Amino acid sequence: MRDVAQRLRRLLYIVPYVAKHREGVTVDQLAKKLDANRDELLADLDLLSQVGPPDGDPGEYLLVSVEDGRVFVELAHRLTRPLRLTPAEGCSLLLGIRAMRESGIAPFDAAMQSAENKLLAALGRDAGEAEQLATSTVVASISYPADAAVATHLRELVSAARGRKAVEIEYVSVSHGKAERRPIDPYGIVHHAGEWYVVAFCKKRGDVRTFRIDRIAALHATAEHFERPMTFDLEAYRRERLYVPSADAIPVRIFLDPIAVTRIGIGWPVGEVTAHDDGSAELLVDCEGWEWVTGWVLGFGRHARIVGPDEARGAMRERIGRLRTQLA
Repeated sequence: MRDVAQRLRRLLYIVPYVAKHREGVTVDQLAKKLDANRDELLADLDLLSQVGPPDGDPGEYLLVSVEDGRVFVELAHRLTRPLRLTPAEGCSLLLGIRAMRESGIAPFDAAMQSAENKLLAALGRDAGEAEQLATSTVVASISYPADAAVATHLRELVSAARGRKAVEIEYVSVSHGKAERRPIDPYGIVHHAGEWYVVAFCKKRGDVRTFRIDRIAALHATAEHFERPMTFDLEAYRRERLYVPSADAIPVRIFLDPIAVTRIGIGWPVGEVTAHDDGSAELLVDCEGWEWVTGWVLGFGRHARIVGPDEARGAMRERIGRLRTQLA
């Protein structure tokens, strides 16, 4: 496999390198530059002479020749002439660029704008027709989500993020099992582990959260606009936070006495810590489910307890009951 990769690298290097030297390149010089022996190089040159379009005639193939110890490469007309896009092909590329540009899905708006300008310039006189096709085309489906409702919500959220428009969603979280209305400012869309999420400022929680789009039961547009914080970076959020806390997270309040605080040291979980004068502290941490938080609190024994909510306290009682049964 390594030999194949090395040979491919040589072939990809030979054509442009030799072609730009009109006077040719000596076989020995080229072999030394490629760190290949003479026989290997001659075999590569013989292979290159067979490169061309499947249905082409010999005049459309690479012309590779060795004369008086020098290698010459002449590129066929089809390989040197810029490819000509049809208006329909240009339209397809424009749709792809515009679907991504300023959508919030990727932080490359300026680069995509530049790519669109270059595409229109390359289309030349066909740019107008491609623009007209792209403008009049309605994207009817999205390839990732199979559910039509998810596709509709995804398109609407992309538009809302692009236009900085606040929306209200009816969101079914795992913890509640029923839809609750959440007013949000959608900052952008991310795709992770096969699911689409909207990263948004949740006005109910007063924090940035992630909402799985397939759990949105309904979406309502509003007349309210918002400004995304200049310091917010969607890609950095995706990479560093990994959807913590998510919209399903429930705040759990934990009391820790001075001994527990000392044991934690600097290894506090991500959450809001309130220190007390006597050395104790309260931790407000977002949890998805109770397994982690009950296990973490149990690790401190009588030096920590869950203050609320009641569901978390109930989960702790159940876990202690299971432990007692196992120990008995």
